[in-house]
Amino acid sequence: MPLKSPEISHSVIHQQLELAILNLNEYATRFNLTDKRTIEKQAALYVVRTILKDDTLEILYRESGKPYLSNNIQISISHSYDWLVVLFSFNGVAVGVDIEKVRDKVLNIKEKFLSEKELQDLKNASVEKYITYWAVKEAIYKAIGKIGLIFEEHIYIEDFIYSPQGGKINAQVIGSELKKTYTLHYQSLNEYILVYTIN
Repeated sequence: MPLKSPEISHSVIHQQLELAILNLNEYATRFNLTDKRTIEKQAALYVVRTILKDDTLEILYRESGKPYLSNNIQISISHSYDWLVVLFSFNGVAVGVDIEKVRDKVLNIKEKFLSEKELQDLKNASVEKYITYWAVKEAIYKAIGKIGLIFEEHIYIEDFIYSPQGGKINAQVIGSELKKTYTLHYQSLNEYILVYTIN
């Protein structure tokens, strides 16, 4: 009996945005892969080709590392331990996604990615909220795809009340050549936090 193809969990966020999630362990087992980098790259391509129903597509990368497709559909990719996530935008708007495992290591680097005000906002906050701030900045960085964007200097998050059920977050990017407002959605997935841009 042939092995089943790894299942992709996907949801249409709204008409122009789709989110797909794949378990990397299942994918690696199905295709007998052991190298972490190979698993992540091939799994991302598997998700893109399956969701878009086109086996000829290739994922290309800009100088900044931002992935793109030749068919003008915008994508963003993130992986953390067991999970791979791909966000698709069908209206030409650049998007960003990040998934992070909840670990308290983020507390050791908080000064490296948070502004003074954000550090104050997060005083006595849970590890989950710190991870969410990190993931928001990662998702925005991926959406912009610009080298030189500094998390603690250019990306500012409006404080919010963290909920395990998820919710929306507003953030601003303020740089010498860039000023933009983002709305993002976050959700908790067991031991992971998932964040993606929705504007």
